[in-house]
Amino acid sequence: MYAKVLFPINAEAFTYDVGEELRDRIKTGARVKAPFKKSHKVGVVIEVGMKKLTPEKFTVRPLASVLDDAPFVPPSILKLIGWVSQYYMSASGLSLKNAVPSAFFTGKKAGKSRVLYDENIKEAKKVILTSEQSAVLEKIRRKDECVFLLHGVTGSGKTEVYIRAIKSLPPGKEAIVLVPEIAITAQMVDRFRANFGDSVVFYHSGLSVGERITQWRNMREGRVRVVLGVRSAVFSPFENLGLIVVDEEHEASYKQFEGLRYNARDVALARTKLEGIKIILGSATPSLEAYYAAMGQGVEYLQLKHRVEKRSMPVVHIVDMTEVEKQTFSFSTILVEAMKKNIEKGEQSLIMLNRRGYSPFFICTDCGYTYKCPCCSITLIYHKDTNTLNCHYCNSYLEPKDTCPECEGTGIKYLGTGTQRVEEDLRLLLPELSIQRMDRDTTQKKLSHYRIIKQMEEKKLDVLLGTQMVAKGHDFPDVTLSAVISADIALNMPDFRSAERAFQLFTQLAGRAGRGEVPGRAVIQTFEPGHYVFQYVRDHDYEGFYKNEIKFRKELSYPPFTKLIRIILNFKTKESAKSSITKITARIRKSAINGVELLGPAPAPIEKIRSLWRWHLVLKGKSSKILRQRAFEILHVLRSIKEVKVDVDVDPINLL
Repeated sequence: MYAKVLFPINAEAFTYDVGEELRDRIKTGARVKAPFKKSHKVGVVIEVGMKKLTPEKFTVRPLASVLDDAPFVPPSILKLIGWVSQYYMSASGLSLKNAVPSAFFTGKKAGKSRVLYDENIKEAKKVILTSEQSAVLEKIRRKDECVFLLHGVTGSGKTEVYIRAIKSLPPGKEAIVLVPEIAITAQMVDRFRANFGDSVVFYHSGLSVGERITQWRNMREGRVRVVLGVRSAVFSPFENLGLIVVDEEHEASYKQFEGLRYNARDVALARTKLEGIKIILGSATPSLEAYYAAMGQGVEYLQLKHRVEKRSMPVVHIVDMTEVEKQTFSFSTILVEAMKKNIEKGEQSLIMLNRRGYSPFFICTDCGYTYKCPCCSITLIYHKDTNTLNCHYCNSYLEPKDTCPECEGTGIKYLGTGTQRVEEDLRLLLPELSIQRMDRDTTQKKLSHYRIIKQMEEKKLDVLLGTQMVAKGHDFPDVTLSAVISADIALNMPDFRSAERAFQLFTQLAGRAGRGEVPGRAVIQTFEPGHYVFQYVRDHDYEGFYKNEIKFRKELSYPPFTKLIRIILNFKTKESAKSSITKITARIRKSAINGVELLGPAPAPIEKIRSLWRWHLVLKGKSSKILRQRAFEILHVLRSIKEVKVDVDVDPINLL
């Protein structure tokens, strides 16, 4: 008897001999200990059979032991692992690594979960559904296997629809609720606990190793009804799954950018198809691909056009920073006065600048020298709190000197602004304000997201300032003013999705205001007020933006009209990149396939990351099957080039 064993490494399954003493115990999905090189590894059995599963010339070593009497990884997750590796053109071992906590293969012990929420379960508020919510919910209840796109304006009560949809599942059925940020999870968990008690668990990367083990086992053993989590929660080991909810389905943070480059939203869609269940994709600003599919490609479109309790949408002001009076580079007098009025009324404000740190440019004004990361082709970001120049790609840092390393001049200046500098400006302009900054620098410690959100909920803060994480999914009834500083950052990215992302981000941020009894308003500061995105943000006009943007996508043959596969080529030196690219280009052009457009190879927009020089190829095609065929051919050619390390990104969400 032979068994195929998958390990959580960048490889496919290995074949082992099953000895007589193990034949009665071995099962698909069980963990086993197997010899691997000069030691032993723990892996999962994915196939058992009497026929030898490997060519005769290889020696098949015997398994050492079986660790589980019953399947440890459910059959549904094994199927999903297979789909993920095939679709994303990646090794099955990497899919296993993402699906199951690594501690189950290394022998680490489970730990007691640290409290991530109020231990006292609050009583659920009695919510009377609007007629729109009731109609939407009835459609969801009627179907057992369906993809729904729930398009609801900010504040229209999508979360209540999710909760009611889960409650309407048959007894014993489980649900997964995906959110794009841990910060959102922190606020939603109390609401879900109020409705489902201790049968709800948190599951995200912020948990310790022991906590991940505990939560995973609770799900595996049926002690949990609802899991609320970020990307990796899509692999929750439920065996009686009835519903998956993907909140803010348009968010880029559902995509993993390193290793296995999967998109949790698309994996969720695949899982619902494999298991024959339903899924709700929710958003106030759906991705163009989701909305296009809902207009006639097998996705049922549901809409919530109005806010609950007939609350009005916020009034959006587009402030032209080239014309208005300014208090500082970052703050117009209009925005400062609006915040002052909020303080007088006892109301709260949200301020977003989508750039962390203090200043994005540390430059010598004598010779023009700019500090750049020695490992990446980007400028270093100055962080005043640590007095370091940080790289946000490889996490390396330098300590700045008083003199320029190029000309030894003393004209060192920092240009531009980040969240740290905005916080400093705000404290000088309005010293009476109670401010908290929420970005990656202030939320590294455990429970930090939760504490900041609680401070806002308890009205201990006048202003919450931060990067895009402040724009996503929060529900603060006393926030009546939301503002974007330097909106142009989002508009000028070299990517075909930049306008879509900017529209989504500004609309989401504006939607944080006016969710209570007092109407809200949004202030968006820009040096480019004529950009077409602002017209649609001001009017809360998603359909208008979609019609305008979809024309560009069609003309340029970008998604949703084509599929994309990006192949990233990494080289150790710039010289080896240039010499290898000549060979690669000559070889891949020989085997062109009709129906596939090949762009490149060309240097990636960010040419160097972590000391590797990057080139990329982008494949475009309408047929996913033909596109894959062409990609596999190119990968086969690249295997013969020793100097290159290859990454594959199926359905890339940016081309940087």
